[in-house]
Amino acid sequence: MIIELFGPPGSGKTTFAQALTSRLRERGHVVEPMVSYRPAERSTCRDSRSSKPAERPAAAVVGRLSRPLLEMLAIARHPFALSHDIGAAAGLMRLLPPRNMVGAIRLTQYMLRLSHSWCHASTARHIVLFDQAFVQLVCSLALLGRAADESLIARALDSTPKSDLLIRLDAPPELLAARLKDRERRQGGIERRLELDMRTNLDSIRIIDRMHDLMEKMGQSVITASSLDQHSLRRSVEHIERQLAMMFRAERRDIAS
Repeated sequence: MIIELFGPPGSGKTTFAQALTSRLRERGHVVEPMVSYRPAERSTCRDSRSSKPAERPAAAVVGRLSRPLLEMLAIARHPFALSHDIGAAAGLMRLLPPRNMVGAIRLTQYMLRLSHSWCHASTARHIVLFDQAFVQLVCSLALLGRAADESLIARALDSTPKSDLLIRLDAPPELLAARLKDRERRQGGIERRLELDMRTNLDSIRIIDRMHDLMEKMGQSVITASSLDQHSLRRSVEHIERQLAMMFRAERRDIAS
C-alpha cells in the first residue's frame, strides 16, 4: 500500500509522516517512510530521544546536494528501470515545461528519483509512506512552469501513478508564512539560495486548491489532515488510522469472497 501526502511548504507534511509512521508501527504495521525533508529540518524532525546534535549549515548544504547525486548514481546501475523513469519524466515535462533550464534540471533529477522510488514501493507488501510524491511534483511543475492552465494540470495528474491513500496537509496562510520564516531563519545563506522565495511558496496554496478540486472531479478521493499543533496532529493521525483499518477490513473481505 502506498500513502502519499501533499500540501504547501510549511504545512507539516514531514511532521505528519513521522507521526503517522510511529502510530502505525505501534499498531504492528510495517511502514517504510520515504521522507524528503530538508537537511536544516533534521534538528526538529529527528527522534526526540536522540542526543545527536543538529547538523551545521555547511553540512546541511553538502547533504542536500550530495543526496540526489548518490541516488542518481544508484539508479544509473539499473538501465532498464532508468529508461522507464526517463520516459515518465519527459512526459510530464512536455505537459508542464519549467520556465528555465536550472528549474528543468532540478525537477528532472527529482522526477527520476521519485519514479524509481515509486516503482520499488509498488511492489512492496508493506505500507510505503511518501511525505511528498507525484501530486506534489505536479504542483511544483504548475507553480514553476511556463503555462499552467487547468487542462494541462488535469492531464498531468491523470498521467501520474495513483497512491492507495492520498492525504492533503493544510494550514492557514499566516501560519504557513510564520513557519517558512522560521525555516529560513534556521538555514544558512547558501541553503536559502536553494529555496523558493516566500511569495512563490505561498502561491502554491492556490495551485493546490485547484488540484484538489480537479482530483475530486476526476473521482480521486482526498483526505484532508492538519498538523497545526499537537492536538490537531493527534486527531488527524487517529482519523487516518481509522481509514486504513476500514481499507484493510474491506481488502480482507474481498480476499475471503
